[in-house]
Amino acid sequence: MKKIKRKVLIITISFLLPLFSMAQVLEPLQEQPEDITNGAYNKVHNQEKEEAYHYPEINEKDIVWSRTIWREIDLKQKINHHFYFPAIENKANLNPEKMSLIDVIMESLQDTVSESFRCFKIVNNAPPGNEFKYGQLTNVEKMRLGASVQKGEAIQSEWGGGDSILNGITQYYSDIVTPFNRTEVLRWNVKEEWFFDKHRSKMSARIIGLCPIRTYIDENNEERDMPLFWIYFPDFRDVLVQTKVANFTKNNAQQRSYLGIFEKRMFGSRILQESNIMNRSVTDYMIGLDALLESERIKEEIFNIEHDMWEY
Repeated sequence: MKKIKRKVLIITISFLLPLFSMAQVLEPLQEQPEDITNGAYNKVHNQEKEEAYHYPEINEKDIVWSRTIWREIDLKQKINHHFYFPAIENKANLNPEKMSLIDVIMESLQDTVSESFRCFKIVNNAPPGNEFKYGQLTNVEKMRLGASVQKGEAIQSEWGGGDSILNGITQYYSDIVTPFNRTEVLRWNVKEEWFFDKHRSKMSARIIGLCPIRTYIDENNEERDMPLFWIYFPDFRDVLVQTKVANFTKNNAQQRSYLGIFEKRMFGSRILQESNIMNRSVTDYMIGLDALLESERIKEEIFNIEHDMWEY
């Protein structure tokens, strides 16, 4: 009987031991010793850059053709997964060296020390081209981006400067701010300009702004899209060049940064609008499959314009 009880105790401990080990609290990350090479060689070519490279100077008289393009990057497409992963819901688990695109942007915006990252308000039904004309977000608004804010309990005081006044007594409200789940950002809108520089005989594209689109389920159990803000892309180039991208090429010898991904056009997208006299988007005159074909037609037209600029 004792032998049977002993066997039962041993089996029980063997099952519970892994659970106790999993329940241990993870230690915070520490700096890796300098004499340790985490691989066959030091991979510092694409990471250790303090700032992004400078664009070549452009003279307006050398530009013979240009066009503004608005496009959409869908993160559900496999070619764009490097913008979405690693998808971290708990902010405490973020790895500063490898974050998703929305985490990089949000951590930069909500850094109260730095004020060099400009963020612009979204206005419903605003015509394209006015992305930076509705004012910048304040530091408080940056901290509450996409979050749900609820009024807390009222704290009464006879001192002025509160949220409201009732019977001569000032009332203060402790707001309850619940940050949104950043993994709900499934699309990005991009504003860019394509131009042909005859001085360098090259067609180039400059990204001007980025806008994250949050997809969430509202209280009526319906799916909603919420454009969060517009950022001025050149403000974030130094940050994007320092952030590693998840290895989507299955090649550890080529560690890329977000800036390199954007500049080398290593993403899939569809065109939402091109600059036109009536300021119409593609979906204003095409629907369904025809809208996708129109997007591809615009891409091909830009390619043909570059080809036609050359003289043989």
